[in-house]
Amino acid sequence: MHRSTSLPDLAEAVAAVPADQRHAAGVALVAGALDRAADPALDAAGEVLLDERRAPGSRGSEADRLAAAADRLDRAAHARRLDGDHTGYILGFQSARVMAALHFLVRDGGAGLADVAYEAVMVCGATEPVIAELVGARR
Repeated sequence: MHRSTSLPDLAEAVAAVPADQRHAAGVALVAGALDRAADPALDAAGEVLLDERRAPGSRGSEADRLAAAADRLDRAAHARRLDGDHTGYILGFQSARVMAALHFLVRDGGAGLADVAYEAVMVCGATEPVIAELVGARR
């Protein structure tokens, strides 16, 4: 699944993001994942992300709801796979990973950047775009 860059490289890129930039980097990764998934079912997630961008931690009380939404999306994706709908499974899996990334960002803020980055990799299927975003966040 991962092309030329490995998960250890991703971990190094995450570790290199300064503490005061980790939340903003997480917001950027979730925004990119939302764009890639392009699922209308995630419109409410976009609203949560905008609030999180404007006021970090302001939606912390919704972390459990976001985790439950990620679980529901994941279960729905697996049901599609069992029904033989492999395209629906992939798209549903991506949506579940976006919601999981948003959950980690809302729950943990910048401290959850590693989890957010991993979920972002699952959405795009490669580490390179995520690493590029993290490197860009340091500039």
